[in-house]
Amino acid sequence: MSKKLIALMMAALMLLSVAAACGNDKPAETPTTPTTPAPTTPTPTTPAPTQPAETAKKIYYTYLSGEVDTMNGMGTVQEGNDVPLSWCNSTLWRAVPNDDGMGYHYVPDLAADMPKKIDDLTWEFSIREEAKWSNGDPIDANTYMYTFKTILDPQMTNAMATFLADNNITIKNAYDYMLQGTEGHPAVVAWEDVGIKQIDDRTIQITTETPVDEAAFCTHFTTRSNYPVHPELFEECLSSDRLTTTYGSDLDHWIGCGPYTFDRWEYDNMHIYTKNEDHWLADYFNYDEVQVRIVPEMNARVTLFESGQLDSFSPDANTIETYIDDPRMVSYPSIMVYDYDINVKNPENPLSGNNNFEKALYHAMNREVIARDIYGYMEPTGTYINGMAGALSESGLCYRDSKYGQEVWDMIESWSAEGEVCGYNPELAYDYLMKAYADCNLPEDYVATVKVMVSESSQTMQKSAELFMEEFPKIFKGKVQVETFMVASGMSLDMMEMQPESWDIVEMDWGRSLSRTLPYQVYYYHTKDYTARPTFTYTDRFEAQFAACEAVKSGDYETILQETQKLEIIALEDVITIPVVQGVNYELFADRLQLPMKQYVPGFGWGSMFGDIVE
Repeated sequence: MSKKLIALMMAALMLLSVAAACGNDKPAETPTTPTTPAPTTPTPTTPAPTQPAETAKKIYYTYLSGEVDTMNGMGTVQEGNDVPLSWCNSTLWRAVPNDDGMGYHYVPDLAADMPKKIDDLTWEFSIREEAKWSNGDPIDANTYMYTFKTILDPQMTNAMATFLADNNITIKNAYDYMLQGTEGHPAVVAWEDVGIKQIDDRTIQITTETPVDEAAFCTHFTTRSNYPVHPELFEECLSSDRLTTTYGSDLDHWIGCGPYTFDRWEYDNMHIYTKNEDHWLADYFNYDEVQVRIVPEMNARVTLFESGQLDSFSPDANTIETYIDDPRMVSYPSIMVYDYDINVKNPENPLSGNNNFEKALYHAMNREVIARDIYGYMEPTGTYINGMAGALSESGLCYRDSKYGQEVWDMIESWSAEGEVCGYNPELAYDYLMKAYADCNLPEDYVATVKVMVSESSQTMQKSAELFMEEFPKIFKGKVQVETFMVASGMSLDMMEMQPESWDIVEMDWGRSLSRTLPYQVYYYHTKDYTARPTFTYTDRFEAQFAACEAVKSGDYETILQETQKLEIIALEDVITIPVVQGVNYELFADRLQLPMKQYVPGFGWGSMFGDIVE
């Protein structure tokens, strides 16, 4: 890990103090010359009642960079939809700040209490009696059984189904149920064989494949895929073949049960959430109203923040220089690694799928320049396992700081050109290209074309492509030219599958929260079983080693580190993906925003949802 990233991680543990005060004293009245009034007999009077001063509404201003595609949490991989869902819906448990502002803990939300452990593999929980939708309809165990069965429906193939079947915990037979009839899974799996059982109208029992602790169990049921759906309304929104749904497409086709009510949805403009005073956790929330603006442009966010119309914002590479020394700025490590997915199925590129060609691209990435000049104050990296992976393990040892992670880092450094540490090596890149030419029987005068998919809304994509256009022809001595394939915002995943002939590499930015506990889980997005993301580069030995990591006994962190190292080496040798930049989070908070946390906490953040407005 670089000294710069270590410094940033230390900075993340510094206390954040946000305070604001205002008020004006009334000017003293000018004294008048006193007179002596005639003596009178005082008459008792009843003082006129005074009206209490009206308390100003506390409005929290935040933003999304793009509109959410649906309020149906199970049906989309887009992370932005977790913003309205977390405010306006509830999960079984909710993470809340500790009183000392140094950590967080779980409290029952829709659940009546914390989960009850029956035996090593069995847990039980009940739904609280007062649980209800915002329209007053009751929520009980039947609601959740409908939700769970719908998420795992093998015909609907919901994008987030894997997050219920196998995330922080693995539910018995859930994965085989959702993938029944597909390669590697049973032809038929009965719902009765899945480890989700209804005990009575309020109680559900969950059976896992391996032992888990309470924290993992609670965390599993707080992801954006596990918000309950309203059964009757969901049924109304289903297509006649029951394969698609309009549930969550607008506020007429969705209903929540959260601490805030989704009152107004001005598409591509603004969301307004109003506090639900009747919610069972209402006392945890201080804002009367939340306004979420849809602000794609960074310049607009800066203007809004400076004018007091945003309470926080994260600067990008073009604006961070202005704020890097601002006392309102905080920074903290990220689980995000920006990488390039590789297309191994481009029918128009004779080098597509060749391992030496992939290695050539890996070593052609000028990571220092990309991280510094394009992403702005980020860290270059040659590995996909993020610097925070393992931070929430029992020992608290990050994988990258272990001897196993450091050995891989040293290996990458040995590949690098002089003065580089993250795998950038133009000479090695050219050598691998020549090997790829030989593998594919291409003549020496052949000029390969690398097509870079670029989202029209992503400046980092556009600037990276421009850098490749400038550098690749030099690195590869005229044997590689670069073209761009522009796609509409949010369409990258669709176009990856729909037009494989149109691209060779595309920038991605995925972060696996479970990696904070199990480092190898960062590679979950690149396994063949993760159907929500088009992945073409998995190999048999990569899949086998990922399975070996998952088979490690819970709590045996030393073995997990060893097996993760094997997986990381395979991923680098097979070029499962091309990692480029280790994300570092920067955020500015308005002076009027009082945060409940004194430090950034991995997996929880600063707790701005539980903050307060102090004018």
